[in-house]
Amino acid sequence: MKKALKIILALFLVLVIGAGGFVVFKNSQGISYDISTAEKIVSDVEIVKEDTDSVTIRKNSDGDFRVLMFTDTHLNGKKETDIQTVSYIVKNITEQKPDLVIFGGDNVSSGFNKKRNNEFAQLMEKLGVYWAAVLGNHEGEGILAVSREENVEIFSSYDHCLMRNGNSDIDGNGNFTINILNSDGTLKEVFFLMDSGSYMTDESKKEYGVTEDGEVYDGVKTAQVEWYKNKHDSLTAEYGEFKSVTVVHIPPYQAEKEYGEADFLYGEKREGVCESGFDSGLLDAMEEKGSAQAVYFGHDHVNNFGVMYNNILLSYIQPSGYGVYNMQSKFDSPENEWIQGATLLNIKADGTITAERIYNHQ
Repeated sequence: MKKALKIILALFLVLVIGAGGFVVFKNSQGISYDISTAEKIVSDVEIVKEDTDSVTIRKNSDGDFRVLMFTDTHLNGKKETDIQTVSYIVKNITEQKPDLVIFGGDNVSSGFNKKRNNEFAQLMEKLGVYWAAVLGNHEGEGILAVSREENVEIFSSYDHCLMRNGNSDIDGNGNFTINILNSDGTLKEVFFLMDSGSYMTDESKKEYGVTEDGEVYDGVKTAQVEWYKNKHDSLTAEYGEFKSVTVVHIPPYQAEKEYGEADFLYGEKREGVCESGFDSGLLDAMEEKGSAQAVYFGHDHVNNFGVMYNNILLSYIQPSGYGVYNMQSKFDSPENEWIQGATLLNIKADGTITAERIYNHQ
């Protein structure tokens, strides 16, 4: 009996020590980048107003408002590729000096990533630029990974992060707007940032009439579309007509269905579009409200094309990560053909946008 009790106690101690080791390991996996070397960006942007699902900012000088977008950075704890990815993020931010930085999902991935999330946010704070993010399908995935909700909580706790969790009564974490004002207080542009989820549940498949078995990529849900329309109406009532851009991670349903039929503008399709498995009516709502200029997304690491769909641009953000499949690993492409980089939007006072694709290796 005593021997059995000793065995049980020994097993218990092993479990406790193992669990403690897991916690220590989870909190020790940083981004492997010396944050102290990052140089602060001088900015004249300030927060004017904020609530649970929106932040209003103003640039106090005239001129273009510059938004730099990255996606699929996949900071996954692999030291060499994390350093490479973060180094190019810092380089592009330092060179472009944007007024706002947006990350398009799958930002800090894999398990044991709480420290990476915090260090990533601390890096952005050191750079001193306002920033925001949407969640991708890989957030909350992996052993002891922070949950999607906790990911938003971590990011939004930092002063320069404009990400907000949004209304708790709709799907997803991180449905919010960034309302950009001109120096005179007029509304220049609205960015709708929305959580496109990860994979469809059996319940949501039934709701949206999806009969496909296995994993089907999720998307913006009906309740989020209603939020989009209601938020659009309230902003119109406050400011009058405006222009807008939407950022999600998973491409909308129409991105694959319209390829080859819509007006092809730029970039290349190098793999199938892993779009949302259903149409919740988001693009219809955008057409109805009339402000939408573009929907930007990530998710597919070697696609970077843009097409027009009923006068709305559907476009990939230039992929940015090195720690996951890319042009090198998938096609054994030489370095001068790699497409990692960023997408830069220059927004005029009237909301007119010009876009530039930045390549790290070309």
